[in-house]
Amino acid sequence: MIDYSLSLRPVNPGNTESEKKVFASAQAREILDIEDLADHIQEHGSPYTADIIVGVARKLVSCIREQLLAGNKVGLGRMGSFYVTFSGEGVDNADDFNPQTHIESVNVRWERGDYFENLKADTTFNLVFTRKEQAEQKKAMKAALNEEMANGAAASGEGTGEGTGGGGSNDNPGGGDVTE
Repeated sequence: MIDYSLSLRPVNPGNTESEKKVFASAQAREILDIEDLADHIQEHGSPYTADIIVGVARKLVSCIREQLLAGNKVGLGRMGSFYVTFSGEGVDNADDFNPQTHIESVNVRWERGDYFENLKADTTFNLVFTRKEQAEQKKAMKAALNEEMANGAAASGEGTGEGTGGGGSNDNPGGGDVTE
């Protein structure tokens, strides 16, 4: 399930005067680091321990970088391919072009493979508050708890916290799962 929030944005992002419409933005629940991902792979019945998976993943990253710097495109099957592009200044005359001066950055790009083409058919959607709305909700909840404590409700056994919700991105203002 992928969490999303809604916001009003210009149809043409480069022109703030353009017509505005409601768009969805994906909201990540958490960020997995390499160790978390290795643990997840191991939980799927991998015969390799998490530390071996981490080692292989780190070596894979190192070798992909090495091959990109050697001018190669690196294909990883259904995952896709990594390749480089350049950003920089153009010149009026080819004789004046100097890569050390005119190429400002070498960027790594990922060209998705067929396995990552479009994940829509394999997911459901869950409407959540925007990050700003979540922060406002947390602030209001803390203020209400502080007020409750100041009124002595906490000392008298009142204020069980019921109705405060779990916070975070699992709040669901949309009233249920939405599949589109």
